[in-house]
Amino acid sequence: MPKFIAILLTLTLAASNVCLASEGDDQANSFAKIYSSLCLKNLTNLEALRQKLKPMPALPPEKAGLFLAGQSGDAWPVPDKSGTFVLALPSGNNFCAVHVRRANTETAINLFTQMVTNPPAPLTARLVKNEQLQTGLNGPTQTVSYEWSVPGAKLKLLFMLTTASSESAQLQVLGSAAIITQ
Repeated sequence: MPKFIAILLTLTLAASNVCLASEGDDQANSFAKIYSSLCLKNLTNLEALRQKLKPMPALPPEKAGLFLAGQSGDAWPVPDKSGTFVLALPSGNNFCAVHVRRANTETAINLFTQMVTNPPAPLTARLVKNEQLQTGLNGPTQTVSYEWSVPGAKLKLLFMLTTASSESAQLQVLGSAAIITQ
């Protein structure tokens, strides 16, 4: 009987890990959909996105500030069946970000990479950064960024994803999109 209980416990623990992994994948998939439909789709006209979001309840300024990195602007909770995400739009910038508290970081990186390595013609994609750092607050982090442009253009689209795989990280996924001038 003890052997049977040990096997049952092992199977239960394995099943709970599968659920957690599946939940993390669901959150990463939701991140990819939200990032794509809000930031990627609206990057060239973020003011129109801001106007669409006006009727939605935004985070109060003291909470929004956490997602705006000290800049003025607005942040909105984006509810989803797999969790709550936060969309941040700093004022006066061509910058959009989606924050995710928990998600499978490997899945998030794979989905992000699939999105940003296949730009519409005539744009081309170029890997700008792929670095891993050890941070005190969030543990190991990885930042991947790609740039979309046409040859000779001064304006470029920059897509960046920073992930922190540690369970104790305050934020596990941050995806941003920006229009930059070079």
